[in-house]
Amino acid sequence: MKKCFKIFAAAAVLTCSLAGTYAQDILKPKIVKKLQQNVFEVVIEKPTEDPLTYEKELPWDRIPYQIRNDKYDSIGTAFLLTDGHFYTAAHVLNLYRLQQQDNFFIRSSDGTTYKIGNIVKFATDRDFAVFDVLDFKKGSAKGLEIDSNPKINSTVFAVGNAQGEGIVMRNGLLTSMTPENRNGAWQWIRFSAAASPGNSGGPLVTAQGKVVGIVAMKNSSENLNYALPVSEIKSIPENKGELHGEYYYSFPNIDGKRFYHTSDLVMDLPAPIEEVRKTCYEAYRTDTEKFVNETIRDYTYTGKNNFVQNDPGSYLTNTQLQPSFPTILILNDKNKWNDYRPSQINSIKLENNGEIQIGSMLNSCMTYLKKPDDVSIQEYIENPKLLMDTLEKALVLSRNFGSERITITSFGEPVHKDSYTDTFGRKWIITAYNIPFADSVIYNYTLPLPDGIYTITAIRDTSTIYNGINYDYQIMSNFVIVPYKATFKQWKEYLSIPEEIYPRHDCLKEAVTAQNENSSDINAGSYKIHLPSDLITINDDTEIEFTFGLHADQTNGVKQLIHSVRIDTLLNSNAYTTLALVREYKPHEECSKEIKDAYKKVSTKTIPFNGEAFEQNQKTTIFVPDVEEDKVTLLGLVYQGSKMDVINDNIKTLMENISWK
Repeated sequence: MKKCFKIFAAAAVLTCSLAGTYAQDILKPKIVKKLQQNVFEVVIEKPTEDPLTYEKELPWDRIPYQIRNDKYDSIGTAFLLTDGHFYTAAHVLNLYRLQQQDNFFIRSSDGTTYKIGNIVKFATDRDFAVFDVLDFKKGSAKGLEIDSNPKINSTVFAVGNAQGEGIVMRNGLLTSMTPENRNGAWQWIRFSAAASPGNSGGPLVTAQGKVVGIVAMKNSSENLNYALPVSEIKSIPENKGELHGEYYYSFPNIDGKRFYHTSDLVMDLPAPIEEVRKTCYEAYRTDTEKFVNETIRDYTYTGKNNFVQNDPGSYLTNTQLQPSFPTILILNDKNKWNDYRPSQINSIKLENNGEIQIGSMLNSCMTYLKKPDDVSIQEYIENPKLLMDTLEKALVLSRNFGSERITITSFGEPVHKDSYTDTFGRKWIITAYNIPFADSVIYNYTLPLPDGIYTITAIRDTSTIYNGINYDYQIMSNFVIVPYKATFKQWKEYLSIPEEIYPRHDCLKEAVTAQNENSSDINAGSYKIHLPSDLITINDDTEIEFTFGLHADQTNGVKQLIHSVRIDTLLNSNAYTTLALVREYKPHEECSKEIKDAYKKVSTKTIPFNGEAFEQNQKTTIFVPDVEEDKVTLLGLVYQGSKMDVINDNIKTLMENISWK
């Protein structure tokens, strides 16, 4: 399940294609010199600051000398024509995409760099951009001439910044003119000359050094490359820029569905490259966000494809949900909603009884941090760096230097912080951390829980994070089902967090855990449990679990209601005791036979749910049902060992101290 962005004529960076060498067609020295004078690298500044911390000093000597000493990253090629303007492929300038390093320059063969100034014309579908540079010293660079009528099977040369190591020239044949895929509005030049990463935006020239096209992209299914005929540049009005994007959007938790969309913008030029990129990105981002919000509407809890109304027999709304590791509701390829968790979950032990459970699903990493005893949930909320540094022990991200992998130990402080409150009134904490050397971002959606922290993490390029993953995670957070299980001490700590620091989830608004020397109180939802200390001993290690069910709601489409409270105390001792208060709602008639039979067994007070104590497996147990028209509330008490002499009296006392109406 992943997003598939397909921007015509702005495909991924060119990869190497093989082409024959034609000894009889070589460029004359004066043509080579002219090309060297008029063809330039397009470069961006390398990051000068690194917020990351590594396990050891980085071995820069493993990187080739030229690369490690270059202050710039080479990303493409541009060339000068006799009209005095520079030309390149639009995707080289990343006009509609966000990136961390966004100062663009051209670099001449003698190493001089010039900052790109105004964009005077562009079209992203035809994949070209025309621009000027600041303070350019022409010298011997007079510009290349154009050949608007190239011949099929004639020799052409791809001139460009091959592999980021300077301008090279490689020959091949102009094999055909091929209509563009969408509606044949223009024709691509297809050619066999080799083109490597960095060739994008360079000129495709004849043996006389005249430009016939702008190198654009490679066909992934055949050993041929594509260039835009220079004559096509005239099809765009002067002083105009046209952004046209086409893509398929898919949502992580909606399997097998892809939604087609186009995005268009026309802007007046000339304008500085910074302004053009900002305008294009904002227009593209705004349009994408609008499309996503309109499309997902049908799949929300109030949409026409929701399971609450359309599948009343679903187990999701007819049973209590009790995951040990958070699950996500997914519309599968059979058009049925189910809850899923990662198929493989690994565990990393931390000091002081901490643990990180980690798995991957939906192109994301899911971590469930069971907090160490010496760190509070509030500390993780207030110090996101502490949380991220802890999660790194499970994520184990690294930076490659040759064949050596250097582990990243810290990502520093977050560069972006936000929050989102989902359908169930749960506040997700959003953080982002830059990885400058890869123009990437670590993006987290974090949900504090009583016993720890659940986090969904994506690592993508900067633009995809802020115009894609951010929408996906906001949507997906509404479909996450989490456990609420912790010790009495952890519950007290969690529920004592001030609202201004972290507000309680809606289902826990009225939750109470209180204790004095005579009794303990545990309240949640409609359950109010008062436990005399001489009847049930509650200590810091007592485990308390709330489980929930999903129910129809007129406002949000669905709501969470507490179905059960389970208390396990004096664990690992002969006095181990379990108290359970469970509510079962009458299932819909379209439910599975298994669910209906289970409810019938309880509602008809079938053994063992008949209110009579029994001994089994070295335990003494009693279940007392309270049967109503549309639900049954079951009070259960389990003792370790034989306790038939006290269990009946104790259950009566408990019933006097517990209310559930």
